Formats: sequence, C-alpha cells, structure tokens
Amino acid sequence: EAWVDNTLGGPVEVELREVEQREVALRPARGHVTGAEPPLPVRAVVPARQERRIARLPPDTDARFALTAIRGAPEAQPEDVEYGFPLETDALRVEQGWGGGFSHRDAENRYGVDFAAPSGTPVRAARAGVVMEVENGFDGGGRDRANDLGRANFVRILHADGTMALYAHLQRGGLRVRVGQRVGAGEPIGLVGATGFATGPHLHFAVQANRGLRLEAIRFRMLGPQGILRFTEAP
Repeated sequence: EAWVDNTLGGPVEVELREVEQREVALRPARGHVTGAEPPLPVRAVVPARQERRIARLPPDTDARFALTAIRGAPEAQPEDVEYGFPLETDALRVEQGWGGGFSHRDAENRYGVDFAAPSGTPVRAARAGVVMEVENGFDGGGRDRANDLGRANFVRILHADGTMALYAHLQRGGLRVRVGQRVGAGEPIGLVGATGFATGPHLHFAVQANRGLRLEAIRFRMLGPQGILRFTEAP
C-alpha cells in the first residue's frame, strides 16, 4: 500500500507514478504495473494533518515509483482582495519586483516582491489565514545559488480561497507563529532576515496557488504605507 502523511497545516496534492529504473530523470512510465488499484499514475489531495492511502500495489512487483507532492489544493479560486503591507514600517523600498532577473524568473516566484528592510523589522500577515508551514532552522545566506537557494526561513499562510502567501528570508529565531495557528491581517509573524539566497536583509513576499501539480505565483494587489502599490512585470 502507498500512504501519504501530510504534516502541514494545509492540503497537498500528490501524484504516484511508476518510473523506469534506467531513466535518470524519473520520467513517467505508464502501463507496466498491473493490479494497482487505482491504476497508476494516480493523483489525490490529502487534507491538512491527515494521512491517506492513495493506492494498493501488487505485492510481487519489482517496479520503482516516484511520489510528487505540491502544496495547496488544485481547485483554488483566487479572490480579488487587497493585501496589507507586510512590514511594520512606513519605509518602502522594492529591491526586486515581478519578473526580476535575480531570482524572480521561475513560475513560483515570478510575481514575488522583495521589500528591503533592516534586519529585525517585524513582518506582519498581509491577509488573514492559517499557518500552513514554517521553516526556522537556517542561519546566514549569500549569493551561492546552489548552496543557499533552499536555506531560507519562511512562513506560508493558507487563505480561505486556497491561495497561499509566502514570507521568506526571515531571521532565525524570529518566528512568532506555529503550524495550524490562525492569524489575522496585520498580526506579527516573524522578523526580517537575510537567510537563504539573499544579498541582504529583505522580505520576499509572494502569493501562490497550485495550478494542478504546479505551484505558481499569481498577481496581487497591495496597499502600501502611502497608498496603493502598482507593480508591473519586468520585460
């Protein structure tokens, strides 16, 4: 049997598929496993903090399998809402906006914004939701993409419409929330830091949605300290 244990404070979409042993890239191979129930590949959504059996596999198979998991449910329907400013400061400086060439070219970060702020500046929830995931174990960062990219502390908040806000590069030891906690708009959730792939202290903010086993950033509206912020995508 194939089981998935979701420890996050929000749903995940998973896909179980068979892979060829000789294929280094783990490309899907269909139709080789007979007797699997349901037939592979199979997708399922596992709710927050639940475990679920997603398939029965024949006991005598020597096949290999790959499991893909994406945060969020694929049926998310983003609402047209105005996000609050996520920093406890009246200063506003954008280091990198939508489509920025340094690190905002991939689908997950294309519509992210990097707000520069001194280390230790309080970070606030831009919209109410449930804390889905946190990372607080990293210290330090830099420009080494291979080494630093996956070493950012962050908070991920799930909204009522299924979208998720990512607050990244937070200071180690500065988190103010825990997984499963409900937070209101404007509530403190952490402190600005420079962990992970970062040139200096800043907050990376993005709104993301699961687009069918693909995590993608989406456009958002935000009210800044002096009024409405207008973002345009870099060419």
